Amino acid sequence: MRMGIQKEIDWSYVGALLANEGSDNQTAFFRGFIKECLSWGTRLQVEQQLGVVNLELTPEERKVLSMLGYDEP
Repeated sequence: MRMGIQKEIDWSYVGALLANEGSDNQTAFFRGFIKECLSWGTRLQVEQQLGVVNLELTPEERKVLSMLGYDEP
């Protein structure tokens, strides 16, 4: 979904902006991201895409993101 955006997006810059936002905006971002991913059709498509992203991240980067999937026992 490009939403009519005509220019290329500097995703690294967008990520840096998001990192400096408050938790409300960061949560809204992830909720929007997840909602869009789930619109693709199947959960397997989402898992495959996120699996590819996971492979492209360094171990340290994956460690930083580990709290996003943390569930209390």
